[in-house]
Amino acid sequence: MRKIYYALPLILILIASGCSSDDNNGPLEEDNPIIMARTAIPDVMFERALIELNLDDEEDGTVLTSSIENIADLIIEDKGITNLSGIEDFTSLVGLWARDNMLATLNVSKNSNLKFVIAPNNLLTVLNVSNLSMLERIQVENNELAQLNISANTALQQLSLANNSLLAIDISNIPSLIQLNTFSIENNPLDCIKVNAEQFNNIPSQWTKDETDAYALECN
Repeated sequence: MRKIYYALPLILILIASGCSSDDNNGPLEEDNPIIMARTAIPDVMFERALIELNLDDEEDGTVLTSSIENIADLIIEDKGITNLSGIEDFTSLVGLWARDNMLATLNVSKNSNLKFVIAPNNLLTVLNVSNLSMLERIQVENNELAQLNISANTALQQLSLANNSLLAIDISNIPSLIQLNTFSIENNPLDCIKVNAEQFNNIPSQWTKDETDAYALECN
């Protein structure tokens, strides 16, 4: 019987220790909540546009990355936006409509699924569309672009560049006339448009330029 009396205090101590351990686990889990990834949106007008689209809920300079990463089409026209930083986390983006804003630069080179860039009537001096092999349409008339590299955009079907400040343009990388069925470049200070031999021998009627401009296989 004495052995039973000696064992009881030990059992009670073990039970108390187990309860104490369980109690400690609760607060630890509460003190370590899951942190959701967020994307910085420094332009307040851009963030307000996202709030209007129910992609964000408050103006705090960020948006939940999970709220934007599956968006295919983003329509943010005439919103007074000057900066689209954060657009790189729209990883599923196919179409961007950003006409009538105040953008000076636009870098969509990380949006690898992009097919449509529609941003006329801005203040663009820089447009980065490198790495976008699926891009079909660039519409950026009425901006201030002095140069544009489209060497990676071999799937282009529409290229609208009228009323910019382009000093040169090279569209010779586009392999088929059927692909680039619309091309406009009026009112730019260039005089030579570089094309490939297939294009040079069969200029589509829907391509438009100034009368003083010329298509050529080589431009100075």
